[in-house]
Amino acid sequence: MFVDAGLLRSGGDQSRQAGDHAHRAAGHLSRAELPPGMFGDFAAAESFYAATGSVQVHHARLLLHHSELLDNTGSGAAVAAEGFTGMDESNAETVRAVRCDSAT
Repeated sequence: MFVDAGLLRSGGDQSRQAGDHAHRAAGHLSRAELPPGMFGDFAAAESFYAATGSVQVHHARLLLHHSELLDNTGSGAAVAAEGFTGMDESNAETVRAVRCDSAT
């Protein structure tokens, strides 16, 4: 099996960067203010205003969850890349040792 550790690290970096974007987006969304009466001054508008506020909170929480998942994925990719690199180096060392033993 061939694993491109550099590409795996790069993907992990991209995932962490996406996690950072999601985290910042959650912050922006949670700080956004919905002015009262923005949809009008009647019952249906007030109801829609309340629903919009709860959806805003829900999406901010989703973005934070996505941020965490993306960060964890990026960290996992970095750990996997290190593991594959270490394993590859160890296996190469073993092969070199076997070749040296075979030559004598």
